Amino acid sequence: MCFLLLVLIMALEIIYMPDVEGSGEVVEYLVELGETVEEGEPLIVVESDKASMEVPAPFSCILKSWEIELEGSVETGSALAQCEVIVSELAMSDAAPVVEAQISVEPEAVAEKATTSNATPVTESIVSIDMPDAGGDGDVVEFSLQPGDHFLEGDPILLVESDKAAMEVPAPFSGTLVEYLVETGQTISEGTPLVTASVSSGIQTANDAEKSVQSTDKVKGSVSSISDTPQPSPSPSPMALLSSDSSKTDGSVYSGPASRKLARQLGVNLEDVKGTGPRGRILKEDIKAFVKSNLKTPKQEVVSVAGIPSIPEQDFSRFGGVESKNLSGMAKATAAHMSRCWLNIPHVTLFDESDITDLECYRASLSAEALGIDKKPTILPFLVLVIAKALRKYPLFNSALHPDGKQIIYKEYINIGVAVDTPAGLVVPVIKDADKKSISELSETIADLASKARDRKLTAEDMQGGCFTISSLGATGGTGFTPIINAPEVAILGVAKATMKPVWDGEIFQPRKLLPLCLSFDHRVINGGDAGRFMATVNQSLSDIRHLLL
Repeated sequence: MCFLLLVLIMALEIIYMPDVEGSGEVVEYLVELGETVEEGEPLIVVESDKASMEVPAPFSCILKSWEIELEGSVETGSALAQCEVIVSELAMSDAAPVVEAQISVEPEAVAEKATTSNATPVTESIVSIDMPDAGGDGDVVEFSLQPGDHFLEGDPILLVESDKAAMEVPAPFSGTLVEYLVETGQTISEGTPLVTASVSSGIQTANDAEKSVQSTDKVKGSVSSISDTPQPSPSPSPMALLSSDSSKTDGSVYSGPASRKLARQLGVNLEDVKGTGPRGRILKEDIKAFVKSNLKTPKQEVVSVAGIPSIPEQDFSRFGGVESKNLSGMAKATAAHMSRCWLNIPHVTLFDESDITDLECYRASLSAEALGIDKKPTILPFLVLVIAKALRKYPLFNSALHPDGKQIIYKEYINIGVAVDTPAGLVVPVIKDADKKSISELSETIADLASKARDRKLTAEDMQGGCFTISSLGATGGTGFTPIINAPEVAILGVAKATMKPVWDGEIFQPRKLLPLCLSFDHRVINGGDAGRFMATVNQSLSDIRHLLL
């Protein structure tokens, strides 16, 4: 008779300290020896002079021993722990009863056995995909896949929105989605595990297995997995050390990422919480107790910004029904940026009206087909071109004040930002080298940027490098407004609704179409005379577009 012997091959693997800046001290073990650790679960807490972090397991395993002691110093590549992982299951035919055997072998023995066989059995492996470098933190806006969906390399996994732009995070390889490790609305950073995925393969030859390992090396910066032939190497998928989510912000706040996440969800300021953990560490239980205590005795706290008292919090539900909604990442960033600009820049606004009667007649005569564009140009491309020419003539408006207040930085390029209103908030994409583009090119660029803004497809590059901003209300109404300067720029042009008005020509009143313009400027850099001359040039070009040729 032929019986089946099931052999479970185990291998001892070393977990190494991931890539971090500097060194740190081990302050806490989070797992007991002999416990089974799932991939992504924290193993230890490491504290540096800047922050602390929980180091997660890069794969599922059984903890056998610690390679580092408490209060021991660790750095990138330091051995942290030794664990036991499943390498493969082998089926053999033998004249013996069916049994299950667990054999622990060293990685070298497994590699040697693999080279003596013509084929290496490869099973499904579960890997995690981490957040790549996006230039800062971001909020998870929406998921692009459902658990069980198959995806290809480059397919979007989820949409992340930062304070500057929104981006789709692509898959670094093909596979099947198992589960999401983050939630919508959660703030994530570089290195945050996003999803777990299943990567399947069949029987491979020894040469094919080698190619597979080489292929896996290409994405090991984003993927945490167990190799078919384990090799000691630093764990490739750590939780990043983040200043925005560090465990120590000012020496008095000491907590881990999990506790900080709970604090963000509950709206708790960790500086108000007393930690009961080792060395005063703030635990989840401390946050829950703090919330429970404050529900009984609500605390009214007034926060001051730049020495200005904030508006006291009120319980609006006393007067009727209310509904609270979180601001999007863009809206929160815009609010903070506008507050900084308004508080730091001495604004002066010059109001004027430009006669665009002839320009409107000329624009009406244009044909979209003749210009090679989809739609007839609006007034905005003409405004952009006029401002670009004026910036070239008056370089003071194309400058920036150095933060020390002692230097003015003149820019040789002319990039003009155009404010776009979107459901997620106000964004300002930038038209690069606006003075070198034609009306048709400006029309296409503006339409493309506006479409990307509404679809949350703007990149950080699309919103950087601006020299001057135009904020147009279009046909929505208004006779004028005071636009806030988009620092570090020194001026901004607000455009209100054009209207027909009677204008005295010296003999009679003539009906003319006038466009209200509102020029806000930084009075530390620009004085009233400069603003008057700049606006006179703009008015002259808008009233007779032929001046752009001079």
